[in-house]
Formats: sequence, structure tokens, C-alpha cells
Amino acid sequence: MIVQDKEKNQIQTISLLILSIVAVAFALYFTRAIMIPFILALLLRIVIDPIIEFQVKKLHVHRFIAVVVSIVLIIGLFMIIIPIIIDSLANFLRSADDYNYKVLLLIEFLINKLKEFQIDIDTATIRESFLSLPFLDWASTALSNGANFVTKLFLVVIITLFLLIGPKGKQMSETWQNINSQIKTYIFTKFITSVSTGILTGIIYWFLGLDLALIFGTLTFLLNFIPTIGSIIAVLLPLPVAFLQFNDLTSVALIIAIPGLVHIIIGNFIEPKVFGKAFNLHPVTVIIALIAWGMLWGITGMLLAAPLTAIMRILFIQFETTKPFALLLSGKIHYKN
Repeated sequence: MIVQDKEKNQIQTISLLILSIVAVAFALYFTRAIMIPFILALLLRIVIDPIIEFQVKKLHVHRFIAVVVSIVLIIGLFMIIIPIIIDSLANFLRSADDYNYKVLLLIEFLINKLKEFQIDIDTATIRESFLSLPFLDWASTALSNGANFVTKLFLVVIITLFLLIGPKGKQMSETWQNINSQIKTYIFTKFITSVSTGILTGIIYWFLGLDLALIFGTLTFLLNFIPTIGSIIAVLLPLPVAFLQFNDLTSVALIIAIPGLVHIIIGNFIEPKVFGKAFNLHPVTVIIALIAWGMLWGITGMLLAAPLTAIMRILFIQFETTKPFALLLSGKIHYKN
């Protein structure tokens, strides 16, 4: 009888958990216009907090002034980077005809190779199909999304400002202080390692003369928040441009190999030493999180998937009732009391 009651309770718990997940997923989907800027603002606040604390404790600056200085630094950084990215993209678009010509040469080369194996291909149809691709529409869409991003960034900064200058809550319990400390450590350290990876790879691309070097460096910074998969995508992302831009395979190989080495050193040696095993997520967990958050919040959701899942793991590991879920996220299915 006791066993039956225990099984019944487990079924009820699992059912309630599934219903809760579905309800939260619906809520996150329908409130994404508000929740995405709010979550980004929370993460930005966590990144800014150490800068503010340094000014308050070490430089003895009033907190309000420290907040304003930190926000101005963040806005100034974006005001420097965004125009350079736009200029880089504009230069790339001005060279679009050259890239079209190189792509056509590459297509003709591949068609000739296939014809050597007696594979009949309609060359004219392929050429017309390529020339009819809406490159300019894609470019204008990218620029439009960029402008939309700047607008959302302004909203994120405003929310962050209110979060920083708002009144502090009551004294947290020891458990919540531990959770808050771990989340801050994870987000701030991940931000620093991602910035370092993005800057280093951007400099390498620029030194090697790759077009869109700054854009690829920025994308590397964003993709570095996605464990393993993000690094692979970031390394392979410049490959099409490199193939079209350079005539020798040595330059293409360097564009893949050197940034790949940077990712290996930072991702496999530096980050594990800083994080330890406290924030490990199983690769399958990362993939499922990417799919789930991508369905809810699109590209932004995919970029935030790993940090948000890691934060969930930090929360779950603190309480006995949710500790099995935390272990499950890290790939440890069996849990022992």
C-alpha cells in the first residue's frame, strides 16, 4: 500500500512538473517582447556589478556615480563598435560583384569536374538561379535587423539602469547569497572569456586580411556563449568568405587553424580551470536547450540557451528536491542520497 502511494505521488509530481513546464513555456513565448529585454538587462547588470563594486569599494565613488559611469562606458563601447561593423558590412556589399564573379567561376569549375565523371548538368540554369538570388534583399534585411537590435539595446540599457539604481532588496538568506554569487561568477567569467575569444579572433582575422574581420570577431563573442557547438560554428563561419577572397589554400587554412587554436586553449584549458565542474552541462542538454529556447525566443533564445540552462542548474543544485534535475542537466542521471 505504501509502495503504491509512493508511486502515485511520483506520477502526480511528474505530471505537475510537465504541466508547469508547458505553462512556463507558453508564458515565455507570449511575453517574449518584454522578457527578452528584461533577461538581457539582468545579465548586463550582473556583468556591470563588479565594475560598480570596484569603483565603490576601491575608488570610494558614490554608487549612483559609479552606475552612471558604468552605463556610459557600455554605451560608449557600443557606439565605437557598431559604426565600424556597419562600415565593414558596407565595404563588403560594395565588393559584392567581385564575390559574385568568383562564385560563378567556382560553380563552373565544379560543373566541369562533374562533367569529367559524365554527370550532365544544365550550366545555364545554375548560373541564372545563382544570379537571381536576392543578395541585396538579404543585405537590407541584415541592416534592418541591425537597426532593430540597436533599438532593443537602448531598451535593455534603460531597464538595466533602473535595475542598478533601484532600491536594494532585503538581506538574502545564505542559500540565495550562494546562488547569487555563483550566477555572478558564471556570467561575469563567461563574458570575459567570450570577449577575450572575440577580440583575439577578430585581431587574427584582421591581421590575415579577411573581409568582415570585425563582424566575425563579434559573432565569435556571441557564439562562445554556446558550449562546444558555438565554437565549431564560429571557426567554420568565415570559411565561405575566405574561399572566395583568397586564391591560396594556405591563407584559408590559417583562418581556420589559428582561431581554432584560440578556441581550444580558452575553451578546453582556461574555462575549465576557472569554472571547474560546477557549471558543466551535458552536450545533449545543450542541444535540447538550443532547440527549446530557439523555438521560444528565436536567435536570441539560442544565444541565451546555455547561460540560462546553466543558471537553472545552479538553482536546482541548491535544493534537495530539485538536485536530481541539476544532475540530469550535467548528464548524471543516477542520483544517490
